Amino acid sequence: MALVTTGFDAVTAELKRMRAAQAPTIAKAIDDAAKFGSQLAVDEIFNKYGFKSKSYVDQHFSVSINPKTLTASISARMRASTLTRFSSPRYKVGRRSARVAAGFSVNVIRHQPVWFSGAFTVIGRNGNQLMFSRKTGDNAWRDLKGQKALYGPSVAGSFGFMREALEPPIIAHLRKKYGQYAK
Repeated sequence: MALVTTGFDAVTAELKRMRAAQAPTIAKAIDDAAKFGSQLAVDEIFNKYGFKSKSYVDQHFSVSINPKTLTASISARMRASTLTRFSSPRYKVGRRSARVAAGFSVNVIRHQPVWFSGAFTVIGRNGNQLMFSRKTGDNAWRDLKGQKALYGPSVAGSFGFMREALEPPIIAHLRKKYGQYAK
C-alpha cells in the first residue's frame, strides 16, 4: 500500500505516520477476519454439501496472511473428492431375509440423496476408495478398463460457488474487529 503525494512533504509525512500507527491494528483485524472467514467457509460448505466430516473440509483449507502488505488469502484444495465421501450403502432384502447390497445413496447436496443402484467401490492404487457404477444389464463390471471413477465436487469448487455469499459477513467481521482494536 503506497502513499504518494507530490508537493506536500508535511502531508506525506503525516499520512505515513498515520499508516505506521494503524498498521498493527489493521493487521490484527485482517488476521481475525481471515480466520473467521476460513471457519465460516468450512461451516457453510459442510452445511450445504454432504461431506461426511467437517474435519475433511477443514484440513483442505489454508489461510495465509502477509502483514507487510496487509493482505490475507484463503484457499482450498482443487482436487475433486471421490463420491465415497458423500455416500452411504443401501441394502435390500434378498432371499431368506438376508441383507443384500443394493448400491449407494449419494448425498452431494445435503438432504438431497440420489440412489446409485449399480454403484460399487474398489480400493485404488493409492489406497483410496473409488466408486464406479454399472448400468442395468451390464455384466462386465469386473473389467474396469475404460471406466472412469465417480467424483463429486472439490472443496475449492464448493468454496468458489459460495464465495459471494461469504463476503458480506467477513466484511462485517473485519469492520467490527477493526473498530474494537482501533479504540
